[in-house]
Amino acid sequence: MGKNDCKVMVTGEKSIRFQFGNRLDEETYQKVREFSKLVTEDSSFLIEEIVPSYHTVTVYLKKEQRNIDEIIARYVKKWRERKSSKSEGSIRKLTIPVCYDEEFGWDLERVAEHTGLTVKEIIDRHTKPIYTVYMIGFLPGFSYLGKLDENLTTPRLATPRLKVLKGAVGIGGSQTGIYPLESPGGWNIIGKTPLELYRLDRDPPFFIEAGDRLRFVSIPKREFYEIKQRMEADSSTISEFIAD
Repeated sequence: MGKNDCKVMVTGEKSIRFQFGNRLDEETYQKVREFSKLVTEDSSFLIEEIVPSYHTVTVYLKKEQRNIDEIIARYVKKWRERKSSKSEGSIRKLTIPVCYDEEFGWDLERVAEHTGLTVKEIIDRHTKPIYTVYMIGFLPGFSYLGKLDENLTTPRLATPRLKVLKGAVGIGGSQTGIYPLESPGGWNIIGKTPLELYRLDRDPPFFIEAGDRLRFVSIPKREFYEIKQRMEADSSTISEFIAD
């Protein structure tokens, strides 16, 4: 696969998948972002939805197209002729406070046992990177972040929990992410954020979006409850955690 090439697969009567390699890294994800933007800005066809993932973009059309080969050729041509932009002016930078206290870090000891690291070393390594939000899934608003320190890689739980609290921060294999809603889940829970990541009365309701950059900041339990109280009183205060 060349520098600007992508593999294309027709995945249904109204869907096309464009793949940009197989690696989970920043370079691949930037290609996904650029291609998604290219398709979004092209109004030649009736696009129902664009779904980016780690290294693919699936384009869903509003109706079956007889000229699907023409659509593919158009997007591939535009992609190869594009001028790559590395500007980060439109990328949001978020700060996510996390309390790693044992009250919230249900699986910290499990991660420590698996990795051979101390709890402090786990926290230090987890808060050091600036993560990219590569994808939103498996439930609405769930953020898959990269790149996790490889020393923190820990297998998912053999038996998923029936209930993981909203705001829980977890490690699943070589990935880390945040549960915006209460849900079942099998990731290793190492902490919790007091931020209201989902509020139906906000626009948009989910705070974290694909393409955002974020860093975790360790906070004590006292500060966790202070922020939580402010969030409950006025959810708009979450804007304080968007960097200028």
